Formats: sequence, structure tokens, C-alpha cells
Amino acid sequence: MEGAYSYSITRYVHDLQTGEFINVGVVVALCHEPRVAAKFTMDYRRVKGAFPGLDVEVFLARMRRLQACFDAIDAARCSELRAREGGSIEALIHSVLPVEDSALHWSPVSTGVCGSLPVLIEVFYRRLIARHELPFRH
Repeated sequence: MEGAYSYSITRYVHDLQTGEFINVGVVVALCHEPRVAAKFTMDYRRVKGAFPGLDVEVFLARMRRLQACFDAIDAARCSELRAREGGSIEALIHSVLPVEDSALHWSPVSTGVCGSLPVLIEVFYRRLIARHELPFRH
């Protein structure tokens, strides 16, 4: 079923003064039904390459925690959050990761019209995050 969706990119900002960032995840929400999907990188190599001071264990723990939190949002919780906080994806993502002075920030929200949520999350993840990751060397 086609319908409207909105999405936001999760950005890792190592130094708030410089504002330099790397995309590390994406969250997509359907507008016509209470469904949300998210995907976060577990490959720290690109982030560590850009920001050598990265604490890899802390970074990976944050990525796993975010993935688990978004995976736990079922249709009932999504509906509840939308009823309480409003229908915007901003309210949904800020219920998981509030705006703060941490290293993780959200991009401005973008919207579109397309097909299924599983396809959308994979397309956005590949286009916005995975295509820039370093290839594994054997």
C-alpha cells in the first residue's frame, strides 16, 4: 500500500563546536498508519576514521540501544505516542532520543510518498548510511 511517510537521519556529531557529522542511522514513519522502522549502523570504522577519539564501545552501545528502542515501538505504542505527542515523526523520535547536547542529533524531517515500510528503511539506509561505509578487508 502506498502512502505518505516521513524520515529523519541520525547524525553522530563528535565535536559540537565544529558541527561535523556522519550519518549513522535513519528512522522512517508512515503517516497513514501507526508504523515506524529504524536502522542504525553497527560498523564504527568510518566514524572512527573521521573522529579518531571515538569511544567505540560507547558508540556501539548507543547504536544497539537506539535500535532496540525503535524495534520495541509496535503499532499500539506508536498510536499512543502520536495521540499524546502529536502525529509528527519529531515527537516519536524525541520520545526515544530527546534533543540534548550529546553526540547524536536528528536531521530536519523529510517526507515523501511511496510503498512499504521494510523497503523504505532499506533504501534509505543503503543510500544515506551504508554506501559510505568502508568495505571489509579479508
